[in-house]
Amino acid sequence: MDGKGNGNVGAAAANNPKDNVGSTTKGDTMKAPGGNGSNISREEFVKNPQGYFADLHTAQKDNKKN
Repeated sequence: MDGKGNGNVGAAAANNPKDNVGSTTKGDTMKAPGGNGSNISREEFVKNPQGYFADLHTAQKDNKKN
């Protein structure tokens, strides 16, 4: 330990979610942004986040019409 509470800096950095952005394995899921708690494929979302949000907004508009 270095006296600052950083006994194992490497492990702490590896557990930082921001360090894992873009690193996915097949089958990983995530909570869908704006999806009311549903899960989606992380791989598909990372490939095309703009498409996800475009589809989400279209679906929301369609639901308001009905």
